[in-house]
Amino acid sequence: MMTETKQTAEILSLERKIKMHEARERIFNRINPEAKTAINLDRFLQATVNELGKMMEVDRCDVMILASEGGLRINYEYRADESIPSSIGLQIPFDLPQLRSIVDLKRPIAIDDTTASTLNPIVRLLAQTIKTRSLLVVPIALKTQVVGMFGFHHCHKQRHWTEEEIAFLQEVAQQIAVGYEYTKIYTEKEKEAEITKALLGIATDINTQTDFAKMASTVVDRSIDLLRADLGCLGLLDSTGKYLHFDTFRTAYGLGWNEVAINPLLITGNEIVREFFDKKRALKLDSPEQNQIAYYYLNKVFNGQSALVVPIIIKDKVLGCLAFVWLNARQPLTDYEVELAEGIANQLSIAVERDKLTAEVLRLRRELGDARAGEKLIGRSEKFVRCIEMALYVADNYTTVLLQGESGTGKELIADLIRFNSSRHDKPYVKINCGAIPESLLETELFGHEKGAFTDARARRIGKFEEASGGTLFLDEIGEMSLGAQVKLLRVLQDGEFTRVGGNEVIKADVRVIAATNSNLSEAIEKGRFRRDLYYRLNIYPITLPPLRERQDDIPLLALHFLEMYRKKSGKYISISRPRLCSCSRAIPGRGTSESWKMQ
Repeated sequence: MMTETKQTAEILSLERKIKMHEARERIFNRINPEAKTAINLDRFLQATVNELGKMMEVDRCDVMILASEGGLRINYEYRADESIPSSIGLQIPFDLPQLRSIVDLKRPIAIDDTTASTLNPIVRLLAQTIKTRSLLVVPIALKTQVVGMFGFHHCHKQRHWTEEEIAFLQEVAQQIAVGYEYTKIYTEKEKEAEITKALLGIATDINTQTDFAKMASTVVDRSIDLLRADLGCLGLLDSTGKYLHFDTFRTAYGLGWNEVAINPLLITGNEIVREFFDKKRALKLDSPEQNQIAYYYLNKVFNGQSALVVPIIIKDKVLGCLAFVWLNARQPLTDYEVELAEGIANQLSIAVERDKLTAEVLRLRRELGDARAGEKLIGRSEKFVRCIEMALYVADNYTTVLLQGESGTGKELIADLIRFNSSRHDKPYVKINCGAIPESLLETELFGHEKGAFTDARARRIGKFEEASGGTLFLDEIGEMSLGAQVKLLRVLQDGEFTRVGGNEVIKADVRVIAATNSNLSEAIEKGRFRRDLYYRLNIYPITLPPLRERQDDIPLLALHFLEMYRKKSGKYISISRPRLCSCSRAIPGRGTSESWKMQ
């Protein structure tokens, strides 16, 4: 009987050795074919932990990398099944010199039971952090330098780690360290060349562009493409140094971002923002859960899941920043991305210093826009963002725009956005609500009247079209206009001329018309209340704004905006947690508009 048991153990041991060596061969086979080029480090390390985890029959196998900012970070992981807790992305903020004084990180660390009372408290805390009951750590070292560690874990039960297993894993780790170091050197050189090439391209853009605003847009567009970010913008300090104003909003799709999505940031008295200007270093924001600073920027400023903010420094003083935002969760930001963004910011700082006058004009224009923007365009739902993109696309054209949508969907705000981004932004901007003026007075309001044109017309009066000469006229509730006024409006749109009520003088009109309605103009045409030919003149570039019921994802953003608005008006601090906010927004039906929902 004893002989059979011994034979069985020997067979099991032999099978285990064969399994271990087969796993090793599979790992080495991944290194050798790619040795003449470059190993894809991410794929290679993930495949390695998968092979080793299965071979060692553990609950979890991972690679712990020594993070540049200190501590350990888990980037690659194998789990035997979904019930095993994941540790991917976990950052362990240990004091490495202190840890090295307790354990030798260059040698394997085998702990059969991490709950043992004899274990060093710091080591026990490390085990608790990574949720393991039985732990084996094998260093990935080249010569005397440890570049990372393999971790093997049993999460719920004890396991004895044999000397044979440890020796085998040391041999594998040594071979991997060679491949890792080679690939790291190759990748660093490759990335260095990529950064140099990218910065040379951006330098060319900066030197060939004479218009600062266009140059800034080009640089941000190229930066977004290089960093694979979703959004990007430029921030500039105001003349007082108290506020950071954001400008040059761009998206990954090459169209303008919602220009009023970010309020100016108050620097004085705001320790979180002040810290960025004092330290003069890039700000890596990997997730809202990273720390208090990341939570503030990602939830209250950028509304994203990750962000990278780099300072624009001139003569050792931070005068602004470049910010890049990722809307979905991603891997932690890399040193390569930070180095590239810092290089771009350095190039831009040279341009800002060289062209101070146009940079100042851009900054002042942004300040003026922020001062005038009492209401903000809030939202990132697909339909709403599409409306903003369409508005920005047509902004600098002479084209007549027809804004359609239910009351309170933001038609006037879109009109403001179009005018602010047009070449007529510094010319007159006149608004008139056609539905709020009696039919008998509407023609006079629009086109003016001559002295004696009717009873009480004691003097000549110019109308809204003359007031808006050279600028923009916003006609709200265009569907309520009388048929007589429609005829005159059609003449203005067709021929660019009109006459005052009671007069014969033909007046030329250089006015860009933006019309808006909440009524169905096609139905009004069928009923004879609206002219078909005028509809065709107005409907050259239609934008239909979605009601709130089609913008469910925007409700939390609107709620935060309204809370901030009421906080400023009342002077009282109003706070609500994000989970509570999301649950409340789901509980409120999507009927109505943002205006009506605000009152809830």
